[in-house]
Amino acid sequence: MKIVTPTILKKQTDALIEWVNDNCEPIMIETVNQDDSKSAVLISKKDWEAIEETLYLIQTGTMVKVQEREQDNSGFTNIDKIDWDKI
Repeated sequence: MKIVTPTILKKQTDALIEWVNDNCEPIMIETVNQDDSKSAVLISKKDWEAIEETLYLIQTGTMVKVQEREQDNSGFTNIDKIDWDKI
């Protein structure tokens, strides 16, 4: 992961935002004293939305159902027959 200081971030904000969007890779913003509790990560909006969607699927239990479905080898599922209230 690319690491920058807050000073570099201030000087190169536009370029770094473009970089995370072009490379789909986050940038660690690390404080001078390298205290991880004070660090941050810059990621693209698209990557953040993907993370939020994954967290939502996990929190609602949908991800478990998808993983179960991937493992059951039962073939085609008609989504109209899914009881979405039970997922």
